Amino acid sequence: MTNYIMRIANNEEFETSIFSRRAYYTAMRRRWEKGMKILLAKKIEGKGDAFIGYAVVDKALSIDELSMEERDMCRRNGWNTKTVFSRLVRLQPPIPIKYTPVGRWPQKGALLHGAPIGDDDLNSVIELASMKINY
Repeated sequence: MTNYIMRIANNEEFETSIFSRRAYYTAMRRRWEKGMKILLAKKIEGKGDAFIGYAVVDKALSIDELSMEERDMCRRNGWNTKTVFSRLVRLQPPIPIKYTPVGRWPQKGALLHGAPIGDDDLNSVIELASMKINY
């Protein structure tokens, strides 16, 4: 099973919606599977990109499986999938990517969105968090 990095827009409202809904709307086409892990990253003002959380996928719903309200929102934003999480954890403080194994990768910034990440690298990032807040 492959794990992925998802880089969220530098938008407080979008970040808040991910943690409150325990879901991520995306246009990224992947074979989402139950149990797959996602590292959430975003740009932090003055610090560069950082990991802010991780999630475990429960299920992925296509746009046809969503309510009319969600379908309209997805169409307006160009999304086609709602990834629902069985577990969602905020990492505190955010972990600057440059201090993780991912910091040595050639991909930087937006190119990390959708990048696969192995279990060892993912677990080493999670272990760096001094506090983990469950949602």
